[in-house]
Amino acid sequence: MSKVIPFPIVRRQALVLSIARRVLEISPAAGGRHIVRSLELQAAAMRRRGIAEEHIRREVRALESAVRARMLNVVLVFPRGGR
Repeated sequence: MSKVIPFPIVRRQALVLSIARRVLEISPAAGGRHIVRSLELQAAAMRRRGIAEEHIRREVRALESAVRARMLNVVLVFPRGGR
């Protein structure tokens, strides 16, 4: 069986920005749930492609970090909520 090397998910900037923007539009509690659900969906997609769990865990952590960093960036650049 061949080893599948995933393309780093954090390079999918449209995905990162989409998740971050949605989280900033909803309540903090709902935003937290949205992040968790988005990460679960991406992990499930990687599992379907046969990516090893160790890679999935790493990619999910990286995606969460990228989303949270993007959220912080949006808040700092547009402090009054303008996007």
